[in-house]
Amino acid sequence: MSELVETRSSVQTNIILPLVGSALLLPNAAVAEVVLAGQLTSAVSSPFLLGYMIWREQEIPVISFEGLLEGELPAGVTLRQMAVLNGITDRQKMPFFCVALSGVPRLARLRDSDITPIDTETNPLIHSYVRALDTKLMIPDWDMLEQEIIEAL
Repeated sequence: MSELVETRSSVQTNIILPLVGSALLLPNAAVAEVVLAGQLTSAVSSPFLLGYMIWREQEIPVISFEGLLEGELPAGVTLRQMAVLNGITDRQKMPFFCVALSGVPRLARLRDSDITPIDTETNPLIHSYVRALDTKLMIPDWDMLEQEIIEAL
C-alpha cells in the first residue's frame, strides 16, 4: 500500500509598499499600520530622515527609503501615505518607524514559487531583488535598515 504525500507551498500574506520608481516587498506582519501623512516635527538635515510624527501618542521617525538608498531625496516627494513599520533589532531605541510611500500599498498573497530572484546591483540595505506579480521589488535587509536609521537619530 503506497501513501500519497501531498506537498503544498504555503501562501504568505505580504504587502507591497510603493516608492518613487520602485517598491518594497515585506511580510504583512512587519507593518503596524498604514496612515495618512500628518504633520512632521523636528525636521532634520538628512538625505533620508524627513522628521518625526506623532503616532499613537509616541514620536516616531519618518524616512524616505529612496533617500536612504540614493543618498538624496527623490524629486517630487509628496507625503500622502506612510507605512508604520515594527522595529525589530533594537525595540528599546526604535520600536516603530515610518516609511513615506508614493502610492497606496497593496496586499499580495504569494507562494515561494510566485517570487523569482533577480540578479542585479548589490546594496547593503537590500537583502534581495525579486520579481513577483510582474513587478521588480526590493526586500530590505532589516538589520541594516534599522542600523542606518538609529545612527541618524
